[in-house]
Amino acid sequence: MRIDTAGQKGNPVIIMLNGSFTTGRPLQRFAQQYLAEDYYVICPTWDGHDEEGGVFDTRAGQAKKILAWLKDNAITEVALLQGLSMGAEVAVELTRQIRDDDAVTVRRCFCDGGPFFAFPAPFRSLMYMKFRNFIHLGKNGQTEKLMNNRMIKWMVHGDIEPYREMMGDLPVDVLTDETIRNESDACYTFDFPAFSREEQRKMVFSWSTDEPARKSAKKIKRAYPYAAYKSPGAMGHGGFILRDPEKYAAVMRKLAGKESR
Repeated sequence: MRIDTAGQKGNPVIIMLNGSFTTGRPLQRFAQQYLAEDYYVICPTWDGHDEEGGVFDTRAGQAKKILAWLKDNAITEVALLQGLSMGAEVAVELTRQIRDDDAVTVRRCFCDGGPFFAFPAPFRSLMYMKFRNFIHLGKNGQTEKLMNNRMIKWMVHGDIEPYREMMGDLPVDVLTDETIRNESDACYTFDFPAFSREEQRKMVFSWSTDEPARKSAKKIKRAYPYAAYKSPGAMGHGGFILRDPEKYAAVMRKLAGKESR
């Protein structure tokens, strides 16, 4: 697992976890521009998503590696753990592992656009084929077809332009079919780990009003009734950070306990 950072070690720590089939580099660029002055921001890239190789295994496996890195680097407190899309699911799993390990403290957890679904194997196989097909478009150099893939346009509510830079960073050349299958399964096998009332109150869940992942909100609210729930309006899947990064950074700063630059 590759770990990129922004800001000075010793500042309050923020962890930013990217979504499926992407790298931590766009989040690192965001952190450099909006957060690095006041925070030490950690941006992992999943196994199997860069030149270091490896294979993405499971949400739990990736969370375990992040926790090990925190301990190896003597980080004992995280001001804010943020996860985007599938990264939000990993953020919940990492929160559970951190609690059970008791070596690190997380003050707040911000889950943005998480697809907190638990689907049966036939549906997961279908989604694997859909993900594999659009990633192979990128492998074959068919960038515009990838950008205009029907499933992608459905997820972002039709407006692909704010996502173009992020899509250009997709590591299509290194994603193996094994990683694609495992990551597809990781998206759609959420297991709703138990948290106490106090632990839930540290969690914030957010979905745009027009993104498909919002359909998982009902089950999340049942599982975590004491968490906070927000919406930035109609912005497509994961669109808040791309469409209004300055406002997104302000939200993160507020959650991390420092609102002004």
